[in-house]
Amino acid sequence: MSATNKIKWLGSIILAGALLVLAMMGGTWGTTYTVDASVNAEPYIESIDPAGVYAGSPNRLIIISGTDYGNLNNTGVRLLGDTSDSLLYPLESISPLQIKVLIPSELLVEPTLYILTVIKSLTEYPPTIPTVPDPPEEEISNPVPFTVYVGQFNYLPFISR
Repeated sequence: MSATNKIKWLGSIILAGALLVLAMMGGTWGTTYTVDASVNAEPYIESIDPAGVYAGSPNRLIIISGTDYGNLNNTGVRLLGDTSDSLLYPLESISPLQIKVLIPSELLVEPTLYILTVIKSLTEYPPTIPTVPDPPEEEISNPVPFTVYVGQFNYLPFISR
């Protein structure tokens, strides 16, 4: 075997070994992939505080806790009742885990069971305000009940001597 053939043979063995090592290491070959779970994740409501108010209450600030909320430009809160379908916008404040929104007194007049959802628009440029009813380019959270209760009054008896 000549010297050039030995060099070719040795080069082939080294190249095959290097390829085998790369294949055993996953074959990424310098490419890395990352996944961001919050990208296009649907909003999720864990709780709301308060979960209800008495009928006839004034404007009420509620706090919605959960995950994957958008920002002030692309997120709204939908309040769906028997006779109304309202988008509560603008929000008072928002973070990825919490939304503060004001429910106007006009929606708190009569006892009602509302279904509350967070709607996040997927349109980024320009950001859009979510609409009602929900078009397909919006992500909707799980529904959570919000109750307007019948007002209760406790009368104390008049005590006299």
